[in-house]
This record gives sequence, C-alpha cells and structure tokens, in this order.
Amino acid sequence: MDIHRSYFYYTEKKDDSEVEAAIREAAEFGDGFWKIYQRLRREGHLWNHKKVYRVYKQMHYEKRSKLKKRLPARVKSPLVIPSEPNITWSIDFVSDKLHSGRTFRVLNIIDDCDRVAVGQEISMSMPAERVIKLLEKVIWLQGKPKNIRCDNGPEFISKVFQEWCKGNDINVIYIQPGHPTQNSIIERFNGSYRRAVLDAYIFRTLQEVRDLTDAWMTDYNECRPHESLDNMTPMEYRQKKKAC
Repeated sequence: MDIHRSYFYYTEKKDDSEVEAAIREAAEFGDGFWKIYQRLRREGHLWNHKKVYRVYKQMHYEKRSKLKKRLPARVKSPLVIPSEPNITWSIDFVSDKLHSGRTFRVLNIIDDCDRVAVGQEISMSMPAERVIKLLEKVIWLQGKPKNIRCDNGPEFISKVFQEWCKGNDINVIYIQPGHPTQNSIIERFNGSYRRAVLDAYIFRTLQEVRDLTDAWMTDYNECRPHESLDNMTPMEYRQKKKAC
C-alpha cells in the first residue's frame, strides 16, 4: 500500500465524547453554531471555536440558512365579476403525477366573466417564460385581458413576468398569501378539472394528459352546463352576452 507500518497501525487518541455531549445539550432547541458556542462558553467550557466547530461538523449539526423572500404587501381586492369578456383572467397551476412517478403541472387560464377556459398548458416544468408563451398564444386567439388575477407563485412574481405584463398594459392582481378563496373562480375550475381528469385516469405519457385535457376543455366550454351561468355552457353565455 506504499505507507509506513506505524501509520497503518496508528489509532487516533482524540476523545470528543464530552464535546459531543455538550453540543447535543446546547443544541436542544435548534440554535446555530455560534449560539451553541456562546452557550458552552457561558457554561465554563474552554474549548476554542475551531475544536467545537470540528465536532459540530462531524455531528452534522450544521444548518443552511434559508432566506425568506419578502413579498410586497398584498391588498385584498374584491372578487368582482366582469360584465364583459377579456376584462379579468384568472390563472393558476395544478399538479399531478404520471404512472412513472414523474410530476407534471397544468397551467389553467379562465375568463372571470363567463367562465370560459381560454387555455390549458401541460408540462414537466413551467417557468415564467413558458407561462408568457402560453399567454401570448391565447391573447393572439382570444384577445388581451385588462387584468390577470393570480397567486404569489414564483412564476408570477418573477421580474420577467411582471415586466411582460407591464409592457403589454396588463394589470396583475395578486391575492393575499394563504387566501386561495380570493381566487375562487379558478380554484373551482381546478377542482372540476381534477375530479374529471386528473383523479379519474392513470396517465403514462404527457401526450395522454394533453389529449384528454383538450377533449375535456372542449366539453367544458361547449357542452357542460354551469350553475352560476343559469345552467348555460360558458360559450352559450358568452354568445348571449354579445347579443345583449
């Protein structure tokens, strides 16, 4: 092995059991290293910080500090039903898993006025750029909304999404964190979609999810009666609004 015989038989004589016990007792309430070290000093232990830190690392007590991103204050805005389409769209994500265990996400977009599902996008990952791409596609087909209501997900609070909305004169209405009922229109849509599609079938590929989702969205818009729309379908209600 190309090592000296004495090195092979050498056994370390360090006994850190006392330091370990002291650290274990000082870390009872989850304090970090320097707080633990100061506790040991106050208790009269004279070990220097290098020794304490070495044992602390060996015990795997180190913690990564998580920086919490501060959100600007969100003001509660009333959930007003618009009188015309393309005034306010609500957007939100739902998640599920394929048979293989891989997670996928579905971005749902609905018009608050007549509950028309204007778009659904399915992908393994959904960064802000992908959200913007879908919105541009839907806007080209349906027209541009004046407002978008959404939660405080990382895709929606990202700088690129906010700048895109600002550049297109779209006002973003953020709900307050922990208050999904402030976005209840899309939440109800998510529940209907989950019960009818995601919870009802086992999917092996994303294409299976897309095919069934497209079929369900067509049925939802054109065939499925909606109680809040006087039991008309969303497209029937939209045509009625246009005729008035």
